[in-house]
Amino acid sequence: MFTDMLVHGLAVPVLPLLPAVVEAGPAATGVLFSSYAVAMIIATLFAGRIVDQHGPKTPLLIGLVGLAAATLLFATGGPYWLLLVARIAQGIAGGMSWVAALSLIAATTSFDKRGQAMGIAISSLTLGVLLGPPLAGFLVERFGTAAPFLFAAGIALLDGVLRIVLVKGSPRVTDDIGGPLAVLRVPGSLSIVIAVAVGAAVLSGVEPVLPVHLGASSLTIGLLFALAALAAIIANPIVGRYVSTASPRLLIGAGVIAVAAALIVIGFAGVLWQTSIGMILLGVSSALLLAPATTMIGEQGFRSAPPTLGGSYSLYNLAYAAGLAGGPLLTGFGVQQVGFTTAMIIAAIVLALLGAASLIRLPATAPANRQEGMDA
Repeated sequence: MFTDMLVHGLAVPVLPLLPAVVEAGPAATGVLFSSYAVAMIIATLFAGRIVDQHGPKTPLLIGLVGLAAATLLFATGGPYWLLLVARIAQGIAGGMSWVAALSLIAATTSFDKRGQAMGIAISSLTLGVLLGPPLAGFLVERFGTAAPFLFAAGIALLDGVLRIVLVKGSPRVTDDIGGPLAVLRVPGSLSIVIAVAVGAAVLSGVEPVLPVHLGASSLTIGLLFALAALAAIIANPIVGRYVSTASPRLLIGAGVIAVAAALIVIGFAGVLWQTSIGMILLGVSSALLLAPATTMIGEQGFRSAPPTLGGSYSLYNLAYAAGLAGGPLLTGFGVQQVGFTTAMIIAAIVLALLGAASLIRLPATAPANRQEGMDA
């Protein structure tokens, strides 16, 4: 899952600046970025059936082939339709890999330890998204625009070798039959889903439009996203320390404020240091929204009938993918219609309203008090 999102992040400083993408315009750039998530959501529906019939190893290897093919197509640099095909292939690979990875965790860990294992896997998604851009910026500066994608192909190959060597057979899940719909029916789950989607949308919404707006080098863009990554890495353990004691509404509410502030600062920034402040706020907002949600969605799985952790994190992934799809469309079409600054303001308002709506039915009890909340 980390590899998939690392490759996703590697495209951020490169794709928007490719001549074929610049010529297509901001709206088409938003479509290009969101097509990944749309394809992933569709593939997820089929991946579950493949896992049920053949176990997780087969879709893991299908995902590997799709990821390798996508990275090699990206290295061509265009035309636009070919890049769109590559992005869709990448999304299909992601859908297969995410479902298979969570199923594999569910099949190889005991139920009492499964939440921690899945939480680590989910955290790797955001880490991959944030670390990919600075790495890509460095590679472009030193070796050219094809370098990040060739590097990604190498990472995919290494990942594939590890999948073949480390995944023995096709273990099946026998004690976790509940799906994401069962978790969604638990009161409060929809609010968590919205919070996750907002957290993903604010990250993905900046990716397709900021590089062209700044007109800076890929290395500069990569370093800006590195600031967001550093802020998230520092903020995550701090937020995580208070997840079990502080009110989830307080943490996620602060995340919603950080989302709006980040987009407004980035929208009005006139110099690079101001944009840097916005990117730092972006990383902090990610920690405030996603760290509590990662824990809370597992708690919702315990409350579902039947109890499920695989279903919980499948629901998390679908919510994350929805944010990845919606963010680029919102900002891409917005920039094309009303310009960068106004588009950022609109995105800030829309995401802040959605985030505020998530607070209404958000579970009020801290995760550490799950058993007390269930008894009540």
